[in-house]
Amino acid sequence: MAPTGISAGREVLAVRASVLRGAAILAVALVLGPPAEARRAATAEPPKVAEPAGTWTSGTQPDRDCGRARRKFWLPQEGWIVRTVVSCR
Repeated sequence: MAPTGISAGREVLAVRASVLRGAAILAVALVLGPPAEARRAATAEPPKVAEPAGTWTSGTQPDRDCGRARRKFWLPQEGWIVRTVVSCR
């Protein structure tokens, strides 16, 4: 049953007030937020990638404590898969 009279008017006013409150919050965020140039400048340069600490050729293996273990991985196109992974300390 739909409200009539004064209660219907109050509901309309409540909806309008919440819409205006949301619009005011959005306007303040747009005005006080960082400008577009600052956002672009902050993301313009990609992060630096460090060089690997230890490198070795396929003919020589480093002197490390390495072990093999089976791990489960989730791939979005394939689902759960099990792989053997070598991990060195």
